[in-house]
Amino acid sequence: MIFIGFLFVYSFLMYGLSNLLVNGIGPFNCLHKLRVVCHKYVPVIGEMLECMMCTSTNLGWFFSLMNLVLFPAITFTPFNLLFNNFTNYWYLIIIFDALYTTGIVWVIHSFQEMCEKIANYFANTDEDE
Repeated sequence: MIFIGFLFVYSFLMYGLSNLLVNGIGPFNCLHKLRVVCHKYVPVIGEMLECMMCTSTNLGWFFSLMNLVLFPAITFTPFNLLFNNFTNYWYLIIIFDALYTTGIVWVIHSFQEMCEKIANYFANTDEDE
């Protein structure tokens, strides 16, 4: 039960961070300026910051690597928690964390877009009557 709660919190934190990096403006437009600078000087990173799946995949492997290298005593990614005693499989942990993160962020993002389309449909239907 704790693992499911952990997955829920991790999933929404990664979605929020991905959404912030892809769509957010930030205080003093700092995130928008970051995207503009990345597009100008490092186009690959600039393109990545336009794509929800790309950003979440990179966040997944980055946080997994951070968990394995910088904070090995604190488990904060799903597959680090799942394979906690099998650190010789670090490459699988990083890959599975990236895959889980991109998958769950894409599901949440698609659900949000579906809800927005439904809300827009009903808003337009009410205006027509």
